[in-house]
Amino acid sequence: MCYHCRQEARVFVTTTELQNNFGKYLKLCERHSIVVTKNGKKRALLLPFPRGEHGYAAAEPEQNYGTSARTSPSVSYREYLDLVEKSEQRYEYIDGEVFLMRSPGVTHQRVLGRMYDCFRRFFPGDAPADCTDRRGCDLFLAPFDAWLHHLPIGDEREFTEDDTNVVQPDLLVLCDHHDTVDEYDRYKGTPTLVVEVLSPSTRSKDMIHKLYLYSESGIREYWIVDPSSRTISVFSFAGYAMQSDSRHGPGQTAVSPTFPRLHVPVDEAFG
Repeated sequence: MCYHCRQEARVFVTTTELQNNFGKYLKLCERHSIVVTKNGKKRALLLPFPRGEHGYAAAEPEQNYGTSARTSPSVSYREYLDLVEKSEQRYEYIDGEVFLMRSPGVTHQRVLGRMYDCFRRFFPGDAPADCTDRRGCDLFLAPFDAWLHHLPIGDEREFTEDDTNVVQPDLLVLCDHHDTVDEYDRYKGTPTLVVEVLSPSTRSKDMIHKLYLYSESGIREYWIVDPSSRTISVFSFAGYAMQSDSRHGPGQTAVSPTFPRLHVPVDEAFG
């Protein structure tokens, strides 16, 4: 399946009809967009590939991360940019794979809002002069792109554009954004701290793929907030490796190694 839409008539088909006649609709997809419905509601869109034999893989890959060599990404960085430009969907690009970002659920957004409130008390955006540990830092919410690289690769060879990773953490603390925004108003620095609130569809990506990427990208701290277990895990990184990790449950308080006065009571985060 691809994600580019032609301005042509759309064909509506039920999931049952699509399953029973997949070949037919796959061929029809070359000329028309196929809208897949279930119980009278639009559920999916089947579209033609923009190039002959190439497409986009929007799935969680089984592959090694970190400093291991990547010979040929499933999707090039140029193809990713082309995809994003022509789509209204949100995507992340991690180690040559494209991840379609689903709309978050109620629990995710409720917890994210509480985390934002807790962080905003520490990062008010106008910290007084005596708060040197957070002076110049500010808080940002997704959707907000961060361009990252596995920095150890740069110790071995020149970076190529396909080494680029583009992610949208749920919550970001930026301390270098005053001089790392390009002419298109896009942030091109490295976040100091990022937060991801887990959802069933993002658990593997956030806990495995992003953990490796964040540890090697220059990010100093990564918080994983898990509504299902009502826990907050805090990881700090130095020298492309994990420096410390801690897990906090009900009745406990998560504390930032980078910003020691940043405290988040777990019970307050989950309500």
